[in-house]
Amino acid sequence: MIPSVDFVEQLKSDNELLQLQLQDLEYMIRLREEELDSLRETASLAVELQSRLDINLHEIAQMQQFIGNQQQQVEGATKREANLETEMLQSVQTETAYHTIKEQFLSTQAALTDLHQQLADTTALYHQLSNLKSKVALLESSLAIAVLDNGFLKEELDLYRKGPSIHSSTAEKE
Repeated sequence: MIPSVDFVEQLKSDNELLQLQLQDLEYMIRLREEELDSLRETASLAVELQSRLDINLHEIAQMQQFIGNQQQQVEGATKREANLETEMLQSVQTETAYHTIKEQFLSTQAALTDLHQQLADTTALYHQLSNLKSKVALLESSLAIAVLDNGFLKEELDLYRKGPSIHSSTAEKE
């Protein structure tokens, strides 16, 4: 039995539809790859921000040590009785330096808080990246199934085109 023109046209239409769906999937994959590139850049930025955070933490530790040293100098200055006038000037200078360092410390602490927030945002982006990878894997799997289905349909169409004599001899063998 020769396949009807309508059946062949339907198969062609289905094949064209599958081609369009394949193009759509390829487009979506390109979009996902662009998103992955963007997420990789964000991850790189997160690493850079973490490095800055580590540097800032180190500087804060040095500042705290410096503040501790300055406080010890202020305490020693008050205990000394000789050169009271010189010690008073040093005390004022030390206090000014302390406030400057304290302001720098508070500024650095605010920057640290901001970096923690950015790190939290980056973690959320890593989760999104993981979800996108899962979706891409699912799309790739669906595409592979569609390609296999298309191959099976082509084989059936080829068998069908060869005629009923091949079809009936195949049925007899079964």
